[in-house]
Amino acid sequence: MAYSDDYLRQLGRKTAKGEAAKPEMVRKLFFQYLTDIPEELCWDIFNYFIGESEPDKDLAKDEAEHLSVVIDLFEGEYDEKDLKLTDDELRYISEGVNDYALDISDEMLMNVMQAAVSRGLLR
Repeated sequence: MAYSDDYLRQLGRKTAKGEAAKPEMVRKLFFQYLTDIPEELCWDIFNYFIGESEPDKDLAKDEAEHLSVVIDLFEGEYDEKDLKLTDDELRYISEGVNDYALDISDEMLMNVMQAAVSRGLLR
């Protein structure tokens, strides 16, 4: 089972119980699935996708769910032809991964960079 499927299931459980998809709840859940990358990079990616929202603002369901694609990217559980990230999103993530390359496992580094190279985003 893909980690992203578990992320989506957990997110669904929390929101089904009446808990709104608040930025803090989504952040904690997202970080839980990316424990193998530096926290600073997690923050950068989270803020890129979610922004520095007001803490009481409810996130749109698709906004919170889109983070599952990032989890798939790091875990290498994606089809290069069907990776649901824009070029700008993938470029941002790959640049961040490059900045933290020494602090990330070789496998996760390769997963992200391979996706960026296959899209022609890196030379």
